Amino acid sequence: MKKLFTLTLFALATAASHAQETKVSVGLSGWTGFAPLTLAKEAGIFKKNGLDVTLRKIPQKDRHLAIASGDVQCAATTWRPARPAPRPISRWPGC
Repeated sequence: MKKLFTLTLFALATAASHAQETKVSVGLSGWTGFAPLTLAKEAGIFKKNGLDVTLRKIPQKDRHLAIASGDVQCAATTWRPARPAPRPISRWPGC
């Protein structure tokens, strides 16, 4: 999760270096893991870096549509593998 947050902040900060007060709309859910984005907005970190960020709560199933339609420029999301990775088979118990 830290990597996702760091990459998001980096991407947004990079966008800020190209223009003053760049408007960015981010789609996210109410999951507490996205709280750092809300905290960064409330603390003025985005404004300080030239971004006018709008955080929009959009259900996961609709975020791709919001991006495709241009309602949001990016989305905060999580990833879960479809199935767990196979465990290696050991010939020796306990290894």
